[in-house]
Amino acid sequence: MPRRFPLAIKLGLAFFITIVFSVALVYFLTERSVTQRFDRYREQQRKQIFALFGRQLSVYYEQNGSWRGVDRLFYRVVETRRDEDGKVVEKIVAIYNIPLSLANEEGRVFLSTRPDIGRQLSPEEMESGPIAVNGVQVGTLLILNFVDPDEAAILASARRSALIGGGVATLLALVLALFLIAQILSPLRTLSAVTDQVARGVLPDKVRLRTRDEFRGLGESFDRMVDNLRRSEKLRETMTADIAHELRTPVTIIQGTLEAILDGIYEPTAQTIAPIYEETLHLGRLIDDLRDLALAEAGELRLSRESTDIGGLVRQVVEAAVPSMDEAPSVEVQAEKGLRPISVDPKRIRQVIANLLSNALRYTPTTGRIEIAVHGAEGEVEVYVSDTGPGISPEDLPRLFERFYRGDPARNRSGGSGLGLAIARRWVEAHGGRIWAENNPTGGARFTFRLPMA
Repeated sequence: MPRRFPLAIKLGLAFFITIVFSVALVYFLTERSVTQRFDRYREQQRKQIFALFGRQLSVYYEQNGSWRGVDRLFYRVVETRRDEDGKVVEKIVAIYNIPLSLANEEGRVFLSTRPDIGRQLSPEEMESGPIAVNGVQVGTLLILNFVDPDEAAILASARRSALIGGGVATLLALVLALFLIAQILSPLRTLSAVTDQVARGVLPDKVRLRTRDEFRGLGESFDRMVDNLRRSEKLRETMTADIAHELRTPVTIIQGTLEAILDGIYEPTAQTIAPIYEETLHLGRLIDDLRDLALAEAGELRLSRESTDIGGLVRQVVEAAVPSMDEAPSVEVQAEKGLRPISVDPKRIRQVIANLLSNALRYTPTTGRIEIAVHGAEGEVEVYVSDTGPGISPEDLPRLFERFYRGDPARNRSGGSGLGLAIARRWVEAHGGRIWAENNPTGGARFTFRLPMA
């Protein structure tokens, strides 16, 4: 099994490498910038010396005709005293704090502010500038390439300051990185712990992440997921119980009737066998409905689309359903004229309309009224079924289209498989449409679905 590297180590290494690289880059750029500035400063200083001092030497030679006594331009007397023999001794110092040398027209150095300047120097060790009088070179001014101790001290101080600042910045950045890593890993550990609980089948309470970033949104999404799982688990348990209940009733009737026939209580006549046949039909419808729902949820439902007149389809459903009832409320159909046919599976949409109409007939009193309307709406065909029954309670509205959902007893189902509205939703969504329920302002319920025209 490959060795696992904790996320904390990966983040720590990433932060450490980034911080060290950044600080090293800043130090390198700072040191280079300071050094380049000093180099430019020294270059400008040399140019000024060549320009000013070279002009003085040129004038001196032109006035004196030789270099005799030119040392007065290089040195100055700072102290005069007599020695023990009475001789006058003068203490002289270089005027310029720069190693200057002067060579004659033959290129021989005869005057220098450095004792060792008389040796042979390479071109890399010095810079030279010619001294000319009336266009004739009479000497050469030499400046030894050197590093001023003060400048060297400043450069060293700048490097030292940059190094210390970089070290302090590295430490602060590492502390901040550790804090950020802790902030990142804390919610991840919490989410990992609750995820393990979910994997073991334990649905935890809400994940409370004390953050204000994307992790908080992730925690809220996780809470919604757990709520959905909890709701799905409850729905599964309820659905299992409801399916068992739906199956138990017809199976019990079939079993009881057959036992009575076998025991000789009932004669095997058409009258005693008819209830058994009706219950087998009910079981068949229930099994077919569950199979169709499973296919729709798995995305394997196949639609046989054809150009269909929705208004005509509604009238066919009403004409087939209402006359078969002994007592039924009045049913009114309103279809918009000129509405062009749309491409749908007529069998599935007929089942949707039949389920909605059956639901309205079940909960509407015989003195009430049911209205079914078909019209165009924003590039879609809208169909609604409105009744004057007891209406729907607000807490039941969001869950009406769940399988086997038992809501308000006033609208609780009486007969049927309990899957009508769930099937209607799946068929409408399979056509790219949507379906919803609401209460009429004047009373009663209204179920509406829309299908795209294109």
